[in-house]
Amino acid sequence: MFTRSPVIPALAVFLAATSSVMPTFPAAAAGPAPAVQAPPAIRVVAATRRELVETLSVTGSVVAREEAVAGTDLSGLTVTRLDADQGDLVKKGDVLAVLDRSALDVQHAQIQASRAQAVASAAQVKAQIADAEIGVRQAGEALDRARALQDKGIAAKSQLDNAVNAYDSARAKLTTAEKALAAAEAQIAVVDAQERNVLLQIAKTEVTAPADGLVLARNATLGGIVSAAAGPLYRIAVGSEFELAATVAETALPSIAVGMPVRVAAAGASATVNGRVRLISPEINQMTRLGTLRIALDAGAAVRAGNFARGEIELVRREGIAVPASALVYRDGQAFLQIVEDGKVRSVAVKVGVRAGAVVEIVEGIAEGQEVVERAGTFVTDGDVVTPVRVDATGAVRP
Repeated sequence: MFTRSPVIPALAVFLAATSSVMPTFPAAAAGPAPAVQAPPAIRVVAATRRELVETLSVTGSVVAREEAVAGTDLSGLTVTRLDADQGDLVKKGDVLAVLDRSALDVQHAQIQASRAQAVASAAQVKAQIADAEIGVRQAGEALDRARALQDKGIAAKSQLDNAVNAYDSARAKLTTAEKALAAAEAQIAVVDAQERNVLLQIAKTEVTAPADGLVLARNATLGGIVSAAAGPLYRIAVGSEFELAATVAETALPSIAVGMPVRVAAAGASATVNGRVRLISPEINQMTRLGTLRIALDAGAAVRAGNFARGEIELVRREGIAVPASALVYRDGQAFLQIVEDGKVRSVAVKVGVRAGAVVEIVEGIAEGQEVVERAGTFVTDGDVVTPVRVDATGAVRP
């Protein structure tokens, strides 16, 4: 038979006493509630109305709008004087260079002597004509008398025949003298033509400017022998007018029109020059696929022929609603903007107009003042909740 041990009641009494004196600890405190994550911050910019200027860059070289050359068709003459040099402004008719004319002066003197001789011969023939006319008159009178006597039967027929022959001889002498006078006068005309030719050559020994303008090049040298085959002695920019001969891609030509304003910056120049499109070449280079423009520069432009220059053609200038170009995203050729309304992102299709540097005109799709994501298509998509941060508030420089 099982007997109860006296130790168990004693242990129970000890545990009861111990529990009455042990401290009690409060329950462990609950941890902090998890924080709610804020929407991501996205930079936005408002669509604003502004003046938009679309430009097209072209490059080329500065050339004279029209060139004139001064030279001579004489050969073998030496240059005895130079009156103009590169960079000189000249007027039409100004003497640029003088050639040696001594040989032509000698030739002119010979021609003048020949003319004097021809004139004297003509005068001599005129005297012969006068004498022949007298002879004809006398022979005619003798013939009339012989006929009268023959009619009366007083003179013999031989006398009449002699009178007729004398009259015919006198007439022949007159005709010969008249023809000699015509030949002498023709000789005088030939000599006069020769003299005019020599005088023309003498005039050409003074090389003159064919137009007002700026001397671009001088090929004449003092003491040098000129030749018609050697080319012009001077090149002149007519009216000192210059223009930019620029090349442009054929795809850009349809957007350019004559009269469009252009700002031209020449290499090394500190200031730009105003100009206008003067001429659009009707032909495209089949090898380079480039067209040529002629841009007339304002008078007095600080440029030199041959300068490399860059032109900015003003294609369009108007007011419109604009956003940064970075705000646009394209899908299948359609432009979209990501607008932010009530903290949510929504894509809208837009129609793009003028591109002016870093901004783009929006013709249709958004209204002025609407906010769009500054850099679209990178961090957010439609329906995302964002915290818009205005570009002005960030201190960023706007385009």
